[in-house]
Amino acid sequence: MKITITQTDGRTESPFAAAVQFDNGAGHKVSITDPFTPEEEERLEWYYEEWLTFPFTGEVRASHAAASTQSYGEALFRQLFTADALAEYKMALRYEGGFSQLAFEIRGTPAFHALHWEALKDPQQARPFAVECPFLRQNDNPPNIHIRPQPSPTLNILLVSARPGGRRDVGYRTISRPLIEALQNSRLRTRIDLVRPGTYEALVKHLEASRDRHGDGFYHIAHFDLHGSLLTYEQYQQLEPDVPNPHFLGRPK
Repeated sequence: MKITITQTDGRTESPFAAAVQFDNGAGHKVSITDPFTPEEEERLEWYYEEWLTFPFTGEVRASHAAASTQSYGEALFRQLFTADALAEYKMALRYEGGFSQLAFEIRGTPAFHALHWEALKDPQQARPFAVECPFLRQNDNPPNIHIRPQPSPTLNILLVSARPGGRRDVGYRTISRPLIEALQNSRLRTRIDLVRPGTYEALVKHLEASRDRHGDGFYHIAHFDLHGSLLTYEQYQQLEPDVPNPHFLGRPK
């Protein structure tokens, strides 16, 4: 069963008028207020963006921030599922196969999407819905972006080759050389710029510098030569047991 949570007003700050709908049934009107104060939101941002990468100080503050996600999710739940909506939710759990058959869809403005919907949690359950159910976010008013490349005597290509393993990695020429040779054989006049190093930060800086120098729409093609895999903790240990990785935060819980 799909549970759709739709913002019904155009507000750009809390509180929001919304409706909760089960499949194609009637919508239940609700009012949603951000469960966090600005100070609590700042603490949560600090926890995820700073403390987890260096978890050696501020342990009490971090503990409070981690625990606050549960109270946040339960506060959202109590605002969403009241009266008839709560009764329909309980019926869905009982007759539709439990959490495994639920899916959530969030629709609204960017401010509405800024709420931490993935923290949504039934106080009677041990884990948030997002652990068991898919969450889909929909923007009803996507930005109307028109990208028009600049007229150019050359085909301008930006090549990003990420090689975090250094010498242990696949040589970047292994992938980039066939691309360059194919362009040469096509007899197209091309300009190829290589982002070095092949990191997200370097890419952003390169694009900003290019925009300042040439204006928007300078590059016609961006080629990302990336690779990787999703490993379990045990697989990670077997692969590189002796190589410290500053991007790895520890055993998942």
